[in-house]
Amino acid sequence: MSDAFESGDRIEVQWKGTKFSGMFISRDEKVTVIKLQNGYNLSLENSSIKGIELVSKFIPKPALTGSQRGNGKRVFLLGTGGTIASYVDYETGAVKPARTVQEMLYAQPDLSKIATIDAEIILNILSEDMRKIDWINIAKKVYEKIERGEGVVVTHGTDVLSFSSSALSFLIENPKAPIVFTASQRSPDRPSSDAFFNLSGAVKVAQSDAGLVCVVMHSSTSDNTLDIHSGVRLRKMHSSRRDAFKSINSEPIGQIDDSLQIHWKRYEKVNSKPMKLYDKISEKVGLLYFYPGLSEELFNKFAEVNDGLIVAGTGLGHITNRFVSQIRDYTSQGKIIGITTQCLYGSVDLDVYTTGRNLLGAGVIPLQDMLPEVAYTKLSFLLGNFDTDTAKRLIGMNLRGEISDRRTE
Repeated sequence: MSDAFESGDRIEVQWKGTKFSGMFISRDEKVTVIKLQNGYNLSLENSSIKGIELVSKFIPKPALTGSQRGNGKRVFLLGTGGTIASYVDYETGAVKPARTVQEMLYAQPDLSKIATIDAEIILNILSEDMRKIDWINIAKKVYEKIERGEGVVVTHGTDVLSFSSSALSFLIENPKAPIVFTASQRSPDRPSSDAFFNLSGAVKVAQSDAGLVCVVMHSSTSDNTLDIHSGVRLRKMHSSRRDAFKSINSEPIGQIDDSLQIHWKRYEKVNSKPMKLYDKISEKVGLLYFYPGLSEELFNKFAEVNDGLIVAGTGLGHITNRFVSQIRDYTSQGKIIGITTQCLYGSVDLDVYTTGRNLLGAGVIPLQDMLPEVAYTKLSFLLGNFDTDTAKRLIGMNLRGEISDRRTE
């Protein structure tokens, strides 16, 4: 019976008085495997199958090259990995990461309705495997494309997306076209996948006149709207929801409706200032989350091996008074120690309590409402491209919107 069907065919199976519809995957002497519309594979015992009918034959899609002609402005699609770059393999029914440009475009064939797509896969990694050198390589490729006026969409894993969007925000100054990150929480074989809506919205933003780094993701669990976040103001706030990303201490800079119309609230347009690529980043910057019981030995080791240290402190930006003398020693050696808050919402204020004033006296730099990961990428950027005095002066200044003028309560 399996000779009558090929992987990818739509079939209907009568099994024990129940009818199942799905995609035919395989059949052996014991079971028939189909992929249901909800994305799950179902194995049915052949002995209990009463009948199988063909609904429609699988028609292979035409081979794709590194570009896809479309109806809109040209957009460069840069793949770095993640769920959004996966595709359904009809031979097995499995979801696989795209390893070639052809597979990357195959995963999202309808993009040609809204843009002419050029694509390249520069990385194929899990986002937690991202390194600082990868940020540099992504920035170089993005710079090359936006120098020609093409907007860029970077597909990325969700878990450290906010680190990468922040890093690109600092590494490319005054971009001449939009730099748009997007991702998906759910694989494209699931009906609840957010991949296509997120990517379509990102492509539309990449065709706009925005001159900044931003991130496009679902604004709710429904497929109604997408939020456009500043690349230096967002955080992944849920491990699995489609609306996991939220702007922190600020509102999204815009939204996209279900007809892919962009509704800007505020954003920076491409300007006439010269664009600049920074192609260096310091590997000797650390990010330390303070916790009760953190030992002086561990703090000292962390500070000793780095030229700069971002500490996510409690409340208004506090850490234990036991570390004040060591901090004074490190800052006197030229090391930069910046303080953010673990609270996310609100701002550091070291003038309120004695502990904060002691930290200020020891040379700690308060970083207002900057997110810890943004402070980390910013200091890595500064120490990679400027001398220590300049980095110390710039770390507390608002360079890319990473510090809010107004904060939402």
